[in-house]
Amino acid sequence: MIARRAVPLAALLAAGAVAHAQSNEASDVSPALRAAVAAYRAGDLVGAESSLRALAPADADAAAWLGAILLERGLHRDGLRLIQQSADGGSAEGAHRLALVFAHGDGGTPRNEARAVELFELAAAKDHKRAQLNLGTLYLRGQGVPRDLIQARAWLEKAAANGDPYALYALGRAMSESSPAAGMDLVRAAALYRQAAEKGHPLAALRYGLVLNDGTAVKRDHAAAQRWLIHAHDSGVPEAALALGDMAARTPASRDKALNAKALKSAITWYEAAARAGVPSAQFKLANAYYAGAGVERDLSQAQLWYGRAAQQGQTEAQNALGIMLIAGATGAADPVEGYKWLLLAERGGHPEARAIRDKTTEQMPDRDRKRAEALAQRFVAAPEVPIDTTPPRLNPPKP
Repeated sequence: MIARRAVPLAALLAAGAVAHAQSNEASDVSPALRAAVAAYRAGDLVGAESSLRALAPADADAAAWLGAILLERGLHRDGLRLIQQSADGGSAEGAHRLALVFAHGDGGTPRNEARAVELFELAAAKDHKRAQLNLGTLYLRGQGVPRDLIQARAWLEKAAANGDPYALYALGRAMSESSPAAGMDLVRAAALYRQAAEKGHPLAALRYGLVLNDGTAVKRDHAAAQRWLIHAHDSGVPEAALALGDMAARTPASRDKALNAKALKSAITWYEAAARAGVPSAQFKLANAYYAGAGVERDLSQAQLWYGRAAQQGQTEAQNALGIMLIAGATGAADPVEGYKWLLLAERGGHPEARAIRDKTTEQMPDRDRKRAEALAQRFVAAPEVPIDTTPPRLNPPKP
């Protein structure tokens, strides 16, 4: 349901202080720093900086937080100096902040994933929860270190010990995966997703909704699944609309034609919401609906448009469908070169039918046009419509 793709190291890491991304509480820092860190997390950089400047000379953790603010303000030299001094002074926060510097390449510092991992380990060993979360995430994804599900779970267990929703969600992801050394535990994963979702993690709400709808790790509950998926969608997760569309589309057929039509219309509405938000699988399914005239009036131009948007993002099935439409000239003049390009890309993506269709096209295509199409396919780079967000999602606890 949720496609995995290569994600930059920086996008995996939780800084623990991204303004507006998390709740404003600061229970993860010492009492002396809580007001300043809470202000920082609320976006009040001026107030936070003022408080931290007073504390930094005698508090290495405060110096690290102050350094982070200065980096954010573009004062790279002073920010890096404070963070380095904090780390050198034995501060876990300083080590964590310096790890983030190397992971992100902040302040002109060359990115060094191996050094970032070393520093995360140093801070994590001192029970720094965000460092434990980041270290566990890197082990889970195999970035900066070899993938190790056992190490990932061990560090994420520590990070989640105080009920942090980001750590609970990450641990749930780790429990839902397997490796030769560690099997998955879908029941535990479901419980962790539920805990994180109840604390407002929108991606956890999505995954818990999917679990409830699937019914493999918990008792199937379509009504509860729908509530969680709607909450995830309302919290800014467009993939939840895709899941809601699939739920509606899979509604068992009834003898009541009006009910069947209502379910299909609901599916199309959700698919369109996800498609307009840039979800490629939803774009493909919406294109299918327009192509077949299922739930909407048949419109081949709309079908080709949505196949095209999904194909540009690398969706293999859409590439195959778009190639066929272009070669056939379904909406006007045929474009065999462009169509051949998309079929070739679909074949490279593993589509089982693309090769046979492309071979038939080759028989009727001049070598000059075939070579042009191959060159176009070679230069193709998938272009996701939604850029990768490097900040943790905003918490949005459901209303009682």
